[in-house]
Amino acid sequence: MAALSNLCRQPKDVGAKKYLSRDGDDVHAFPVVLSGWASRYQILRNGARQITRLLLPGDAVYFANAPQGSALDDVITLGPCTIAHVAHADMRRAIERFPAIGEAMRSYGCMENALLSSWLVNVGRRDALERMAHLVCEIHYRLSLVDPKLTNQIYFPLTQDDLADVLGLTPVHINRKLQQLRQEGLISLRSRQLTIHDLRMLQQIAGFDSAYLAPRATPGIAADQARKAAA
Repeated sequence: MAALSNLCRQPKDVGAKKYLSRDGDDVHAFPVVLSGWASRYQILRNGARQITRLLLPGDAVYFANAPQGSALDDVITLGPCTIAHVAHADMRRAIERFPAIGEAMRSYGCMENALLSSWLVNVGRRDALERMAHLVCEIHYRLSLVDPKLTNQIYFPLTQDDLADVLGLTPVHINRKLQQLRQEGLISLRSRQLTIHDLRMLQQIAGFDSAYLAPRATPGIAADQARKAAA
């Protein structure tokens, strides 16, 4: 849609390990990841880091910012990215003019909540191998929503330290589980390229069900589509 393209005008290339925002920053616009990967994370008092969200192509860094208008997390690129900064005022005007954009943003907010819930279950109840398999399946599925021609080989900039901070494990434990997945012929990982050799088996190990990520038409959009079909 032209309106969405207009919102994402003047994208900028951003290098790896560059901050898009810091905890406490005033937020007047939210970045949209057009290409590359970024992450949201929080630092504990002991210096430990927990990554709370992986931001893949098509993701908005902030769907709903804090009530006081300040960022709650640090957001950093994991590799080279192309970022568009969408001003809140521009988004409000677009939603007023094109209600479908507002419906889409609400659907996106629902997906973010579903992701948060899934990550909570992953860290809280799945064992280390299941966590790893679930994350790989989730990333592959999310990327396939943006690129329907996606193959089983994907760009994967996460280091073992990054994976540890996503999954709540130690880097040593991450290394062991990656080796196990390799030895079982399920994945290979080399030079930031992840190849999935047996997606179905990974899904079985993880108990992965993509339903929480599947895009759904909201009632307003569904009703509009029904009216057009009947016309």
